[in-house]
Amino acid sequence: MEGKYMPTTLLHHIDDYAPNGLEFAEINTRFYSFLKDPTSVIMHNTSIPSLDTMALGFVTGQLAYAPTPGRTVIFGNCAPRRGTQKASFNNKDHGILYAKLKNGVEIINVFSDYAFGFVKKDIMEFKFINCPNEGSQFRSRDFFPKSVAKIIDGDYSELGESLDVALIPDIPRNLVAWTDGFGNIKTTMRLSDIQKLNAKPGHSVQIVLNGVSMVGIISVGGFQVDRGVLAVNAGSSGYDDPFIELFLRVHHMSEKTAAVRFDYPTGGTSFEMKVM
Repeated sequence: MEGKYMPTTLLHHIDDYAPNGLEFAEINTRFYSFLKDPTSVIMHNTSIPSLDTMALGFVTGQLAYAPTPGRTVIFGNCAPRRGTQKASFNNKDHGILYAKLKNGVEIINVFSDYAFGFVKKDIMEFKFINCPNEGSQFRSRDFFPKSVAKIIDGDYSELGESLDVALIPDIPRNLVAWTDGFGNIKTTMRLSDIQKLNAKPGHSVQIVLNGVSMVGIISVGGFQVDRGVLAVNAGSSGYDDPFIELFLRVHHMSEKTAAVRFDYPTGGTSFEMKVM
């Protein structure tokens, strides 16, 4: 429609800062200051648990494969700085890398642990970004936004050497990926993995996670079990081959959700599943 503003780029900003916190505001302000036309970009913030690179990778994958009518760029920042126990000289740590997927989505993530693991199979271009990576404790505000803004504006001059996609660690199929706001635990196990075990709806399985053992029921959906029963079902994430969720049906959030029963497992925590 003539005269109506239509955004051209969707920028997903994923960060392990507090939801709607000052850090998001400062970083987004830098984006606006560096973009040639900030009105052509819609920014959406997604907060992930602190230092949880599994969550960064999981959310990156979920948003990267979401169908959108225009261009999608993802900026993800989560750097736990666990590479060494010693002091970091001049606050230096992992830099940001660029990936372009087969569907055209562009990703600029800090290269840490699982950041690119969920999109690895579809990466067509994988490069280092020549961006300052030391000299500030708040690199995601002071350095990264300028480089991200350049890429959004079509300036790829800071892209450096091509990297081998094999550098990206594969995602094991027995880890906790994400816990949603209802206490449902999304895992890295896929529906296809359940099918390979010949586990069918109604079968009982034993789940051992975080030192807690529970019996669950393979289910088509979380609501096809009785209240208080642990459902092990294909969840709402993962598209064509959904990720398996541990879904404890409750009617009030004061009840013990799956996250509570399994003592709030963090991203990357391993679990065991045995068909009974």
